[in-house]
Amino acid sequence: MDERTNTFSGEKSPTLAVVETVASVSGRDPTALPPLYNAVNPDALDALFASSDSRDTSDLRVSFSYNGFDVVVEGRETITVRLEDRAD
Repeated sequence: MDERTNTFSGEKSPTLAVVETVASVSGRDPTALPPLYNAVNPDALDALFASSDSRDTSDLRVSFSYNGFDVVVEGRETITVRLEDRAD
């Protein structure tokens, strides 16, 4: 599979969900993946999407490359992982 969409909620941080989704799509153990901080600041990503009654996160969208995949984290707790396009 070249693409997977996953969700996260209060029980799971966006960073954990990203690592689990990329591991699932790539068929690797999450602990075998490179550190996520090589691609994005994990603390900042989690803080950005943290639940808050005073802040609407529905319009937020962060995209980055990680372990050969394009990763998009979107407002309402959605993560999409897609194999990077490789120009030959």
